[in-house]
Amino acid sequence: MYRPPLRGRPALADKKVLLIDRCHATREARGAVLRSSGVEVHEAEEIPAARFLWQPDVYDLVMLDVRRYSPAEALEFYEQIKQASPREQVVFLVGPPTYLSLAWPGEVFAEDASSGQWGATVRRFLAA
Repeated sequence: MYRPPLRGRPALADKKVLLIDRCHATREARGAVLRSSGVEVHEAEEIPAARFLWQPDVYDLVMLDVRRYSPAEALEFYEQIKQASPREQVVFLVGPPTYLSLAWPGEVFAEDASSGQWGATVRRFLAA
C-alpha cells in the first residue's frame, strides 16, 4: 500500500535494496544513485555474499546483474529467493536494449522499469 512521504523526507527513504554486481565501478555507481534518493543499499560482489545478506521480507528489491555470473549460479540464487519468499521483488540487470527484466533472462521481454518516483530512480541509476 502506498503511503505518501512525510514532509522533508524522500519517498524512497524507507526502501531497502540488495544490489549484486561483480563489477565494483557499476555497483558503486548504481548504489550511489539509489542512496541519493534515500534508498538503503546493501551491496554484494559475489552471490555467496548476497546469500549471506539476503533474508525473506528484509529487502524491497533484489537487483542482480546476471551478465556477470554463471547462469547456473544466478538461477540457483533466484530460485532460492523465490522458494523462501515467493512475493520477493527481483529485477535482473540484463543490459541493452531492455536493461531490466522482471523475468529470468531466458524469458526476457520488453518491460518499462515502472512508473512514478521509484521508476525514475531506476532509470537514473541505469543511466549512471
